[in-house]
Amino acid sequence: MPDGVRIWYVSGQRLCNFRCAYCVSVNDYAKSNVADWPAEDQARFERIVDWMADRPFRVGVRLATLGEPFASRPFLAKAAWLSARPNVDFVELVTNGSLLKRRLEQLDREGHIGKISLWVTYHPTEIPLPRFIANAVFAQERYGCFVVINGLLFPDNEQEIIELKRASDQAGLRFNLDLGYDPLTPHGVHTELGAMVPVLREREEDGLARALRLGAHPELLDLNMAAMRDLRGRLCRAGHDYFYIGVGGDVYRCSRYQALDKDRLGNVLDDGFDLQLSSEPWTACGAGFGCGNKEDFLHLRGHEPAEGPPPPSLGWVDRAPPAAGTPGAGPRARRDDEPGTHAHAVPAGPSTAGPSTEETR
Repeated sequence: MPDGVRIWYVSGQRLCNFRCAYCVSVNDYAKSNVADWPAEDQARFERIVDWMADRPFRVGVRLATLGEPFASRPFLAKAAWLSARPNVDFVELVTNGSLLKRRLEQLDREGHIGKISLWVTYHPTEIPLPRFIANAVFAQERYGCFVVINGLLFPDNEQEIIELKRASDQAGLRFNLDLGYDPLTPHGVHTELGAMVPVLREREEDGLARALRLGAHPELLDLNMAAMRDLRGRLCRAGHDYFYIGVGGDVYRCSRYQALDKDRLGNVLDDGFDLQLSSEPWTACGAGFGCGNKEDFLHLRGHEPAEGPPPPSLGWVDRAPPAAGTPGAGPRARRDDEPGTHAHAVPAGPSTAGPSTEETR
């Protein structure tokens, strides 16, 4: 058994305050702008979180949703509870950032805010950039959260990405750029990359060059393309120190295996379920193609993590170790003497947090 295991769990929480045209929560897993989850989905979520907290090994969790996590107080209550468990290294929430000033206080009051990581994706049609950046800086500076600003590149939003990166750099926030996907792409067929990734539709090389020019991580972009094209002969750590849990509790080595319904490991809600992870660090991937989720493809052999402790995120990769004494490299880390609290430096930059008045969306 490895020293620590990372888990990506997608819960059935559905309520969202945004209406993004490219949202990937569609069909059976569609988000809702009017209602949160049914009682049975919430009960299932609580049991799955309890199961993760009860593991006899250290875990780091990306606790994802179909909607916006900060729109659901019951979700936040359980996320806070999970963050306070002694074997949990971090709890990463994927958010649109609009409600951080209103709701982070609940995580601080009920959990271990020093273990909370935030993957904050910018949706320019839904929130003004200054407010978005101010909310993220508030989370990083007021509460010491590990914060990543994430942009999604589409054919028509280059200027918005330029402005997002500039604002993130000026505010001292980590910046990541991912390729935006078409949410209606079929999962089980070998779809052309141009159909899966709109920015690659006209000329793939032009789309990739644009992504690099706008701030995409070169190594990860290459790995992303290779993982979607052809996985034959690739070795991967998924199923050894990382695994995926779906909405209903089914466990797979990764989300690509779940999409293909391949080699299910069981269901955490079944009586007597005994998780059997691979004893071998590297095993051959049998998915064939179509691995487009960073949570998964970062575990392929070929990605070499930076030296030092891994970041408390299933999506962030440090481009270089932070230099000692870097200005701005000391966000207030709450209760950092306790096990499991990560103290990764933040980029240098002036504060743009502004007043901490409550905001609504």
